[in-house]
Amino acid sequence: MPRALTEQETEAFRERLCEAAAHLYVEEGPGAVTMRRIATDIGVGTMTPYRYFENKEAIVTAVRTRGLHRLCEAMEHALASPGDGRTRSRAVRDAYIAFARDNTATYRLMFEYPETNRDDPAYRDAHQRMWRNIAAHVEVMIAEGTVAGDPAIIGHQIWAALHGAVMLEIAGMLPEGFDAAALHTRTVSAVFDMAKAKP
Repeated sequence: MPRALTEQETEAFRERLCEAAAHLYVEEGPGAVTMRRIATDIGVGTMTPYRYFENKEAIVTAVRTRGLHRLCEAMEHALASPGDGRTRSRAVRDAYIAFARDNTATYRLMFEYPETNRDDPAYRDAHQRMWRNIAAHVEVMIAEGTVAGDPAIIGHQIWAALHGAVMLEIAGMLPEGFDAAALHTRTVSAVFDMAKAKP
């Protein structure tokens, strides 16, 4: 009789399943993300993934949940760095870009795949944490008197520009001489000018 896996081993195997799903999505498209293919790709029996996740949608939700938490951790660490609001906002931007570059398959699955488990409590918590992070660096600048307005709206404007720049970089479609950070710097300057606090 095989021994029971430890909690750490179980978590490591769940992570393998999540990584396999993300890579299948990027390399072959959403149709390739099936429990059978995931099992085949990591070399286990076809029923093994069902011991850890109910179905492929549960795996996709886990990829997104885990990815959002890791991204938020990086952004929160960046926001805690020294400097004024603009400096810390740039640090958050750089942490976001670094995550997308280092975890491209996960990043794409996080934001491209239609989410069908929006009511999953863990995913909902991760999503709300992301929303807090989107506004947090703007709140710092508002507190300093640098910008004025709704931090959630300004944060989403900045995020939309950043996500667009990141996806263009991933697709290799940025103008020559630009990367995501350079393009975003130009775009976000306009956002900050519009939101500049009045004397």
